[in-house]
Amino acid sequence: MPVWLVYSLTATLFYGIMNFLYKVGAERRYVNPALVLIAAATVVLAAAMTLLVLGIGFGRLGPAVPFALANGTLFAFGALSKFKALELAPAAVVFPVNKSNVLFVILIGLLAFGESPTRHQWLGIGTSLAVLVLLSSEQLTVAGAHVLRGIGFALLAALCTAFSMTTGKLASTRVDRTSYILLSYTIVVFVSLTAFLRRTPPAQKRTAFLGPGVFLAGISIGLLNYFGYKLVLAAFAAGNMSLIQPVLALSILIPISLSILIYHERLTWIRILCVGLTLASILLIQG
Repeated sequence: MPVWLVYSLTATLFYGIMNFLYKVGAERRYVNPALVLIAAATVVLAAAMTLLVLGIGFGRLGPAVPFALANGTLFAFGALSKFKALELAPAAVVFPVNKSNVLFVILIGLLAFGESPTRHQWLGIGTSLAVLVLLSSEQLTVAGAHVLRGIGFALLAALCTAFSMTTGKLASTRVDRTSYILLSYTIVVFVSLTAFLRRTPPAQKRTAFLGPGVFLAGISIGLLNYFGYKLVLAAFAAGNMSLIQPVLALSILIPISLSILIYHERLTWIRILCVGLTLASILLIQG
């Protein structure tokens, strides 16, 4: 098995569990920016400790700054958008839509890097669009406008993720990866802190960090994100992004399955079909 595939599959497991913890946070009504803030601070602390323990220090931060500015901002808005989507729509709707980032990666490669999708990849793009149409049509007739808003936030999160992954691909072979992660998530800390201070009602600010649950969820998300992202960057350095990203997209099966088992979310035939179509589109886009 190629090393990039081992890295990708392990990261897929980490991201699947991490995404389910976002769902847990949404179900427990944790304050969105507060949870992202705790998770991002955990990543920064883990990256700083890694640099110190390995004796690398902070001397390699400079070259990573432009990549980190882009990635940190994109990740922060993507995480906040995904959390909001999970508040408005079921996991079985949010995660297939969120994985349209595979589609966006293909389009970025086409427009920015002159890549040309194969016939199979074009069919995969069409299948991804079909998923969005099916989910949207179901929600129009079943759940109402708030779920459609959830789909919109999931799409925004997917777009942020696609550009973040593209930035990571560029950074993986150009700068020190741990320094890049530290700087990226320092930016996430500032973005999420700003969102917390400006958008959170005063009553929620007073209770946002009360209780061990929010810290346990945030720290767990942060650690899974840190080690998962290190694996993704290692995979990007060793393999092709157009192959790695579809493998990472398989992580949707974990939070969807856990949400059905634990939260008893309704699994309609359209959602079953959409999960199947999502997997088919991933395989087709992989080529």
